[in-house]
Amino acid sequence: MADVVQFKLERMLPELDDLEKRGLFSRQEIAEIVKQRRKFEYRLKRPSPLKQDFVAYIDYEKSLDSLRLLRKKAQMKTTGDRKLKKSVSDYAGVSRIIEIYRLATTRFKGDIELWFQYLEFCRERRNGRMKKALAQVIRFHPKVPGVWIYAAAWEFDSNLNAAAARALMHSGLRACPTSEDLWVEYLRMELTYLNKLKARKVVLGEDEGTLARSGKSAKEEQWRDENKELFIVLDDKREEDKLSNLHDGDSKEKLDLFREQGLSVLQTVYGGSIKALPSSFSLRTKFLDILEATDLGHSEDMRNEILADMKRDFSKEPKYWDWLARQEVIDLNNPETTEAMTADQLSRAIQVYEEGLKIVPSASMFDCYAKFLMDVIRFKNKGSQSSELFSTASHVMDPISHLLVVYEKAETMGCITEDLACQHVSFLLQLGKVDEAKTLAEKLCSGKFSEAVQLWALRFSIEMRFIQKNCTPNKAALSSIFEPLRSVLLKLPILEAETIWLMALKYFSTHKKFFDKLVETSISLLAKDGGSDDGFSLSTTIVNFVLQRDGLGSARELYKRFLALPHPGLSLYRNCIELELNLASSGDKISLGNVRKLFETALTTYDQDVRLWQDYYNMEIKMGTSETAAAVHWRARKTLKKSISLVPSLDM
Repeated sequence: MADVVQFKLERMLPELDDLEKRGLFSRQEIAEIVKQRRKFEYRLKRPSPLKQDFVAYIDYEKSLDSLRLLRKKAQMKTTGDRKLKKSVSDYAGVSRIIEIYRLATTRFKGDIELWFQYLEFCRERRNGRMKKALAQVIRFHPKVPGVWIYAAAWEFDSNLNAAAARALMHSGLRACPTSEDLWVEYLRMELTYLNKLKARKVVLGEDEGTLARSGKSAKEEQWRDENKELFIVLDDKREEDKLSNLHDGDSKEKLDLFREQGLSVLQTVYGGSIKALPSSFSLRTKFLDILEATDLGHSEDMRNEILADMKRDFSKEPKYWDWLARQEVIDLNNPETTEAMTADQLSRAIQVYEEGLKIVPSASMFDCYAKFLMDVIRFKNKGSQSSELFSTASHVMDPISHLLVVYEKAETMGCITEDLACQHVSFLLQLGKVDEAKTLAEKLCSGKFSEAVQLWALRFSIEMRFIQKNCTPNKAALSSIFEPLRSVLLKLPILEAETIWLMALKYFSTHKKFFDKLVETSISLLAKDGGSDDGFSLSTTIVNFVLQRDGLGSARELYKRFLALPHPGLSLYRNCIELELNLASSGDKISLGNVRKLFETALTTYDQDVRLWQDYYNMEIKMGTSETAAAVHWRARKTLKKSISLVPSLDM
């Protein structure tokens, strides 16, 4: 190993001599560079080098090369020599980094992230190893679509070889025929190539325009017209000829081969992609986006064909109708949207949703419908539109009232879910209709959603708000909500009803009679189901509430009742131990005895819990004697047996 490392370091001598000769690094700095490289080389020569070793070496060499380049630029600026002849040190750093990447990818062939870092470095430095690296990564990862896309993009953009890029895309589509990204990027590449050919014709004066649609807004066009003097007209005569041709109508009659060929390419790629991915909805939408951004011949016919295929294949899916409706309006979720929504747009979108409900009367369809109307209301409230948004068409219903109708229609058709029900109640609360929200919550909780946790939690919060708003809490008012709440708590599993338990304990903690009933309810449930070792612990939560309200004495009595139940749960033991330890640390011998009893009781059930033995031993070290600590240590080693390696801190 040492001979190999020494040989590699000796091969660096010409580079290091050149750096010193040119004054870029001092002798002391070069000695430090050799020291660091020797350390990295020894790491790479280990029997099992880590990926981090290669990455750290690469980062060091990149930083060193960046420093060399900065010092070289400063030197050129000082001497005034702007054309300093390149030497061995200008190439050695990049070559070494490439070699380290080669070794790393040879060692970790399956690390696709490392491969892309290698490729990106070769691309940035325009290194000749790029083609070989691309061939290797394709050989090792032929099923990764991103590899084919990256290789084709490099051939097309950097190597300017459209034929090679097309061949790579074809190979990628054969290897990954179900990749949406590959199909989309292939289409974009072909259209970009056609656009470049057309741009060349335009430069030569043989054609005009491009395949890309103008993306300028009305404001940009207006600003350009108002500031014509800022732009240079390259050929006034050609501009005049174009205008005269447009007036004569010759351009309209001329067959545009590029637009026709672009349409042919899109039809071919679209047909192949649909055969490979017949159930992909997002692929069709991406093709439509590309079609709208490109100026092709008969694009409207192609668009209608794609829409007809989508309706044929996805008319039974709510996402299709949701997408189709949102196409009728502006992008509601784009915060930069400044365009106003018209009443006609909203009316058309609502008609699409209504048609979708006739074909797909499902909860998912209603959920999409409701979310759309919520987006409309949110967009309207942003203030980006005039207050007379819906005044132009009186027959169009206001989105707020229409959303309420949608919720009611979902309930009538039996398509309402717990999520929709909660949305309906919450929306009424946002409108300030507390009475209607309270009535609706009672109706839903007593019917189809009698065991819906979220809805019960929402109803409970409404009831508490209603009681506090209209009257001071009295026994009758509290009983009216407590009894149905208690009945649902008895039906639901404790872990599922965590939210309701926390709300009820917090609210009724100041009402002793009802709180005691909650405690008895929890005891009956825990006696049947047992405590929880993970997640929410009801007994622990109640003990903490009692500790804050009534003090340690009441909390101690209560936790003893919980511990007497079958399988009280390890979290309760830990909470009680912590509670008693806080007092034992201040010198309370009774609490110290209680801590030992709790540990012993817990270990009868959880004798294989390493952390419990660890806590017991640490407690004896701090508060007990050496004899008691040694006894716990010996019992732990005897009980855990094969797991003794899991308690190294017992020998502290």
